[in-house]
Amino acid sequence: MRYKEVFRVLGNFLFYFSIVLIAPLFVSVYFDYIDASLSPKSTTAFLESIISCLFLAIIFRFFSRKTTGVYYRKESVLIVVLVWVFTTIISALPFYYSKTLSDPVDCIFESISGLTTTGATIMCPKLYKDGKEVPYIIKNKLPHPEKDYVFFGTIKPVKDSSDKILLQGIEAVSEGILFWRSFIQWLGGLGIVVLFLTVLPALAVGGKFLLHAEMTGPIKESVAPRIKETASLLWKLYIGLTILEIFTLLLTNKNMQVLDAFCITFSNLSTGGFTIKNDSIAYYNSYLTEWVIIIFMFIGSINFALYFHILKGKFFRIYEPDFLLYIAVIIIGSGVVIYTLVGAQAISLEGAENGTYNFMRALRDGTFHAISAQTSTGFVTTDVSYWPWRTQLILLLLMYIGGMSGSTSGGIKTSRFYILHKILKNKVESIFRPSLVRFVRIGKKQIDLNTASTVLSFFILAFGFSIIGTLIYSFNHIDLESSISSVACMLNNVGFAFGVAGPATSFAFMHPLSKLLSGFLMLLGRLEYFIILLLFFPMFWEK
Repeated sequence: MRYKEVFRVLGNFLFYFSIVLIAPLFVSVYFDYIDASLSPKSTTAFLESIISCLFLAIIFRFFSRKTTGVYYRKESVLIVVLVWVFTTIISALPFYYSKTLSDPVDCIFESISGLTTTGATIMCPKLYKDGKEVPYIIKNKLPHPEKDYVFFGTIKPVKDSSDKILLQGIEAVSEGILFWRSFIQWLGGLGIVVLFLTVLPALAVGGKFLLHAEMTGPIKESVAPRIKETASLLWKLYIGLTILEIFTLLLTNKNMQVLDAFCITFSNLSTGGFTIKNDSIAYYNSYLTEWVIIIFMFIGSINFALYFHILKGKFFRIYEPDFLLYIAVIIIGSGVVIYTLVGAQAISLEGAENGTYNFMRALRDGTFHAISAQTSTGFVTTDVSYWPWRTQLILLLLMYIGGMSGSTSGGIKTSRFYILHKILKNKVESIFRPSLVRFVRIGKKQIDLNTASTVLSFFILAFGFSIIGTLIYSFNHIDLESSISSVACMLNNVGFAFGVAGPATSFAFMHPLSKLLSGFLMLLGRLEYFIILLLFFPMFWEK
């Protein structure tokens, strides 16, 4: 292992990432000293984070002197993982330095949830009674519960001089921190390494592997001959779509604040799910806003290479099986959710009964949450943990199916299901036609045996980690409904779950070990298992 080469790349990356931290610093300065909002200040926290990041960059550069700038696949694997690990640590520092979150484990959870575009949050308001902080006590829904959930909130309220609460929950967090939460989702959506490849031209040897290691799906499609050019084109398209959504949100909702539009867009296009309001998207109570978000959730879950083909006039590429299958799953999934919702009880995020679902209301909420689940965005407008169990089951399946390969969405991806279907079809046919030579194809693309076996391995890993994660959560005294849905949430980078992990609460109820497990599952899902698992093989570390 050429560790000095790895340190050299990390040092360069951390230097550039310290520049990224300037954006939330400016936002903090504006709201702390120019706009003078009620929320806590965070300018100093970002200054300290930049200094910490630069300090780490200097250390890595010091230990990587006299390097050749040449590294290979083994080093590339380690670089991808370490870039994500150190980005998570640096991204967690503003939460810790600003005292937004006091527990380092909570800071790491929030950070990795943002970067992996999961959107699961640890933030929930602290509760007080007679001037003293009291815990949340949530009844376990199981018929024979082991024990109820008892935990403390994480966010201090903003009070006036008479001790009256002015802001609480997420809305009591500084604007700079809220901007940062959404911004790291935007960065992680397309990929930290993809951004890295656009600004570091020195990655001549391992650049292609770095790009493909972070891109999602079984088939990695480049949109330009050179890796740096591919990364640059992806980011130009990503930025263009970001600007388009910001202006669309502002034009369609006159009450939308500029900060809200930026943060929603960052979380939406990256299919992340963080919001800056306690009631998530329900706060805006606008049909137009919800449909704009639905459209851009869909846009973010499409293979970005497809956009380049369309821009070049190759409209026939939309007839590829992966895209058609994805459209079919969205339509069928949304339809089933709508059908099962009609007549069900509606519960708001505050826990209040809100009537029953008629068709039009089911169409609005059902479509929004079905697409939110399948695209792994995780935005909500109501408490889905109170929906009928069969509706929750459909949402759970949509979480695992996910979006298209090469998109910002999580899940297994529709292309893998298509390949699995082809493999099974060929296997069944070979029983009565053993002499026939068969090939697995997606459209006109032939899938080699290595890709086919990788797809089968992926399904085994997804199934295996779902079981293991559920068991570990259960051993940490989390009920089965919450355990199963939390694993689906973390592995598929969705953001909401059911039971005690429903969207009306947060994941603050988890034990620190469960939070660390959640962070590991998020990273597994974002990097699609194999890159992370390589580190656990002794042969990887051999010379």
